[in-house]
Amino acid sequence: MQYLTPLKYITPFFAALLLVSCGQPEAVFTDELSVRDALEKVENAQFSAHLINQTEASDSKFNRDVSLEWISTHAVGDSSYGAAWNVTDVYSQDGDSLRLWSHLWANSISRIGGDSVLTSNDYDPQNGSGENGIPNYYAAKTLPAMLGDTAWWANQVGDSLVRVVWEHVMPTRSQAEQFILTTTDIQDPESEDYHPETTGSQRWVFEAPHGLPVQHENAWYRGDMAYGTVMTIDWEWTTINDAGVELAVANWIAPKWGKEPEPEAAEVAGGGGENWFDEAMATLPALDSEAPALTGLDLAGEPISLEELRGQLVYLDFWYIGCGPCMRALPHLAGMQEEFGPEGFTVLGVNQHQSAKTVQRYLDRRELVVPQMLLDSLPETYPVVAYPTWFLLGRDGQIIERDMGYSEDTGAYLDSLVQANL
Repeated sequence: MQYLTPLKYITPFFAALLLVSCGQPEAVFTDELSVRDALEKVENAQFSAHLINQTEASDSKFNRDVSLEWISTHAVGDSSYGAAWNVTDVYSQDGDSLRLWSHLWANSISRIGGDSVLTSNDYDPQNGSGENGIPNYYAAKTLPAMLGDTAWWANQVGDSLVRVVWEHVMPTRSQAEQFILTTTDIQDPESEDYHPETTGSQRWVFEAPHGLPVQHENAWYRGDMAYGTVMTIDWEWTTINDAGVELAVANWIAPKWGKEPEPEAAEVAGGGGENWFDEAMATLPALDSEAPALTGLDLAGEPISLEELRGQLVYLDFWYIGCGPCMRALPHLAGMQEEFGPEGFTVLGVNQHQSAKTVQRYLDRRELVVPQMLLDSLPETYPVVAYPTWFLLGRDGQIIERDMGYSEDTGAYLDSLVQANL
């Protein structure tokens, strides 16, 4: 005869077994300092990172895919410099891709840029600049600063105008333990830069057991310019504290298609290069000459030309959304248009970077009225190399004044200049 164990006796046993087998993994971190301590043990690592940068005001977005092998050189007994790395950087926008390489070893950076030219320069990682030496700004952002900056942690919580929030996410069977750091800017109402719509925040997600970041988001918005960006980075760490990383960096060989730079031409006595601003100004249409013809489309898509404005005093403003001085100038230009327009004055913005829809949306959100001419590209007769570049044209089409840039003093100068020539 077969005997069966009563259910009331077997159930507690299996219930206890179930609790043991399905229990939560134990936490690795106790606080944010333990995350820092874990990171200090990372001496070399290999990762791939995906970066997305979006700017809503200019309706632009680009991606970077970065592969990087990094070592802190104290791990190999060399205290003469702080780090070494090998970077593959792929930049993508509108379906087009550009691949770049760079390599740091023994205080020398080798780089292959978009022109395929291989160049080398000296670099001192311990010069106190806070830079990590990677040539491209966005690719450099994918190398987490806290790997090489021992003061990084203190800097995150040492500013009284930053709100700091830590969140400890306990491990589960499907997700690793995380520590999340969120910092939010606190505006000072007494500051000259205060604007009620200005915001700024950063979010870092650190993951156990190594403490390395797996996600970062940096979002900021300047209310006075109606402009800001959101940048996100996602990391996948493939190798940590493995001697193979050091070998890969030390033995890096530049791709065979990297071209040697052209020999530098011998300098001619008295040649250019001493003053970039003067050289750029010298290429623009000259003062007291007739402004070259210029045609494009207005914001409604209708043809517009400079010739149509003959008989008016015209302020010609070459600008784009994303140029800080350009955007700071716009409210003053709109004020000039409103004040002096009835007397025969016209501001004409010239933009070859953004679409009519994007420009109109940006102006509407700032409640600005500034007439615009949109171009597919700059004509050779207006070789603009810096923004904003502006011209004041007389009623006869002659160039009265021209300049590059916009500062706090420019507005008052423009007002007096326009009044003197109306």
